Amino acid sequence: MSIEWPWRGWAACCNAVGIRHRRPFWLGRWRRVRPQHAVIGLTTALIAVVAASTTVTLWRSHRQALHDAGAALDSMARSAALSTSHSLFEIDAMLSGVERLLDQVLPAALLDDPAVAILLAQLDRQSRTVSDILILDTAGREANRANSEAARRTSYARDRLLTAHRREIAPRLFISGPLRAIGGGWAIILSRRLMRHGGLAGVAAAEVPVAAFTDLFGTIATTGETRIVLLRDDGAAIAPPPDAAAARQQARMQVTRAVPGLPLMVAASRNRAEILRRWDRECTASAIGFGLFASTAAALAWLASRALRRGQFAAAGLRRSEGRLTRQTALLQSTLENIGEGLSVFDPAGRLIARNLRFCELLDLPPDLALGTTLKEILTRQAARGDFGTVEPATEAARRVAEFYRQVPTVKERVTPDGRTLQIRRRGMPGGAVVTIYSDITEIKEAERKIIRARSEAELANRSKSEFLANMSHELRTPLNAIIGFSEIICNELFGPLDNEKYLEYMNDIHASSLHLLSIINDVLDMSKIEAGKLELCSQPVDIGTVVADVVRMMQERAQSRGIDIISHLASDRVVIFADPRALRQIFLNLLSNAVKFSREGGQVTVRVATGQPGFVAFAIEDHGIGMTTDEQTRALQPFGQAKPAITRDYGGTGLGLPITKGLVEAHGGTLAIDSRAGFGTTVRVVLPSHRELASTEGPVVAPVDAAQSG
Repeated sequence: MSIEWPWRGWAACCNAVGIRHRRPFWLGRWRRVRPQHAVIGLTTALIAVVAASTTVTLWRSHRQALHDAGAALDSMARSAALSTSHSLFEIDAMLSGVERLLDQVLPAALLDDPAVAILLAQLDRQSRTVSDILILDTAGREANRANSEAARRTSYARDRLLTAHRREIAPRLFISGPLRAIGGGWAIILSRRLMRHGGLAGVAAAEVPVAAFTDLFGTIATTGETRIVLLRDDGAAIAPPPDAAAARQQARMQVTRAVPGLPLMVAASRNRAEILRRWDRECTASAIGFGLFASTAAALAWLASRALRRGQFAAAGLRRSEGRLTRQTALLQSTLENIGEGLSVFDPAGRLIARNLRFCELLDLPPDLALGTTLKEILTRQAARGDFGTVEPATEAARRVAEFYRQVPTVKERVTPDGRTLQIRRRGMPGGAVVTIYSDITEIKEAERKIIRARSEAELANRSKSEFLANMSHELRTPLNAIIGFSEIICNELFGPLDNEKYLEYMNDIHASSLHLLSIINDVLDMSKIEAGKLELCSQPVDIGTVVADVVRMMQERAQSRGIDIISHLASDRVVIFADPRALRQIFLNLLSNAVKFSREGGQVTVRVATGQPGFVAFAIEDHGIGMTTDEQTRALQPFGQAKPAITRDYGGTGLGLPITKGLVEAHGGTLAIDSRAGFGTTVRVVLPSHRELASTEGPVVAPVDAAQSG
């Protein structure tokens, strides 16, 4: 079965009369469609058309049913709104007339005068809707009413029908929500303020039974399922009362109309199931009919497909093989086109046997570059347009062809005329062919240049910062030395005693604070010199035992104040190394100060000095204090870092002690290592070369920092 025969007949006719014609692009696709698939497709399409037609018909019927119901509800809502407006305007006019009648008929009568009650009773008899008319004074008390036999409320002082009129600027009608009447049943109250003798005298109100509205709406509703409800503009139900209206609204269609000139709305609603009952029956009948039609059409299509399938098994294997080969070829080419890099393959004879579009884009070659083009032709084209500089195209192409097969494998970079940087990777293949991968690394190269430039700028900024800190530290130390010197003179009372001991106490505080600030400045100055690489060291023989004894003696008083024992384990022989005495003393002082500071009261700090491998001296300071985690050790070795946020508050310090110590150790060519566990203590090990010659420098030597004040 073929659908190509109409095209063949048309082509034969065109050839007979000499008319040019083209083969339709879609004909090849249709030839691959199996007849049983066509039958199934046509049957499916027919079923879909019938289903769509049935659905559209039912949808239109559904819309029409809802539209007709909505139109009927809108008409009833409009009638109810107009009737409600007419009734309420009559009541509003009657309330407005109360004030005029009192001014004209009883101008001097008080509000609780019996004559006023008679006047109200006459007005009440003229209205068929109002059940009672009453007057409230400004305090909310009932002054008079038309129905004198009805029970009275004690006070309306907090009701909105009174408070609403006190705040209003222009006179207007106030309508309350449904209220339980004293005599039973539901009612609403309409009120207007009552002005007498130029001032607010009270409120004139009319009590209207809710039944008056429900009876009115009952005459307007055309069907028993229709419900008409009177609402305020905020959505609160007025009639029917809330208890009767609470059961409305589920699965109901509602149309709302505003009452002209009043803050009210009328909502007419009807049960949607009742509206769509006839449509549901029609929908059920249509679904049954469509089901019978679809079943019959599907059965016929299945029988036709089985009949057509028996004659196609012989050609199916050949088509599958052809399709498999086509898919493999398309997959291979799709893979080449989507690898994101240029690719070319040249056979041993220099002919192009495979390539992708990215290869043409990167080398600026025509997108339709044909397979079989020789390598020499491509290189000649590039040389002629100047890709390789000012060269003779034929000679340059021949030279590069020779190198192409000789330099395998190879990786190199090349800059194209448009400024892009290409990385070229070339490898040999079995049989002598050569595959080349072209990658655009322009952005990578630019990123490398930016990183190098940013690193240089950061190093320059760091050096500038260090120089600034060094200059500022020198500037601050000069006035601090003067403060320390003068405060020390006053504390020692060199020029006579002070009359008031408070002055001496203050000067001691000034002297101690100045020494503390000077130690911080010295730390900052040393840290800036270390970071800037300008630390000045003077190499000379130093006895380690003497330095340790001096430092232990300095820290002994502080340790004893907390019950901490300092134990020294020195080498049996005298240990002498070449180092800067001030720097070495500062190393021991900083480490021992930290060990004492972070030890628990009654603890123990151990100092060990030993000669390990030849040419090196090792010493360790161990405590059993608070200890540190791995992350805390990293932070403690950073300038101004603290192992824990609470350390500054609990123990003090600037966080420069360990960074300065590490810088001094490394300046001597040594290493500093920390072994610590949180809650178990810390051991700091330092290894220094014993015969390292340090470069001597001229200039002032930085005074040693008081480790007791360093962090």
